[in-house]
Amino acid sequence: MKRTLIAVTTAAALSFAGATTAVAMGEQLTMLEAAIDSEFQRLGIQDIGMGDLTLGQLALIKNVIESEDNTQEKRRRIMAIVDR
Repeated sequence: MKRTLIAVTTAAALSFAGATTAVAMGEQLTMLEAAIDSEFQRLGIQDIGMGDLTLGQLALIKNVIESEDNTQEKRRRIMAIVDR
């Protein structure tokens, strides 16, 4: 009986930790999408939904946004990523 209680308690704790991590990751993804969407507006990039981009594309776009490239080059590189 004691082992069962320990096993159930451990499983519940691990489940809660996993759920908490998933929520945190979801919030970070939302923040990343919002930041990229804001940058798209600044660069004049339209008609690209954040839901249409993969996590890999979002990461690449973030790197472009943070680069030292000029606005035109950033726009060109982002569109190349989106068109993949």
